[in-house]
Amino acid sequence: MGPGRTETSQPAQSGSQQRDRAETTGGAASGVPEFRMTGSLVALQQLVTVSETVPAALARQAGLSNSELHSLRHLMRGPMGPVELAKQLGVTSAASSGIVDRLCGHGHAERRPHAGDGRRTEVVITDSGRAEVTKRMRPMFEALADLDNSLTDDERVVIEGYLRGATQAMRALIS
Repeated sequence: MGPGRTETSQPAQSGSQQRDRAETTGGAASGVPEFRMTGSLVALQQLVTVSETVPAALARQAGLSNSELHSLRHLMRGPMGPVELAKQLGVTSAASSGIVDRLCGHGHAERRPHAGDGRRTEVVITDSGRAEVTKRMRPMFEALADLDNSLTDDERVVIEGYLRGATQAMRALIS
């Protein structure tokens, strides 16, 4: 609801919506007087909560570990060395090597000599790995595209501003 507009009626909430709202109104934010749990903040909290569970669910469906799935996601951007992959995943080089071994065993990745330095190797996603990630992610991307296409340009600007602000608020906790 924009400035100067008033809300004339509240849509009825389902039991699960009421539970979700109740679950997110307490906790750490209760010590911040200006914090008011609005529908947009409840929806944002639900998005964050669901997004935390998606990688594990997709990895399980694909028969992969979370680290293997995250590796494929990084490798979709392009080849990288095992040490670089370890840094991206936040694991040791030895752990990264094991992850790459398992991905190669699944046929989802290959080790190849580095194009510019034959002493080094790089890890490359295979067509199988790319197809696995795409198959698992496609339904979400199709639904998000449909949702985004249903918005006007003005609505997109408002939503983008809100999401960028929420991202900035969360990043402030980790920087």
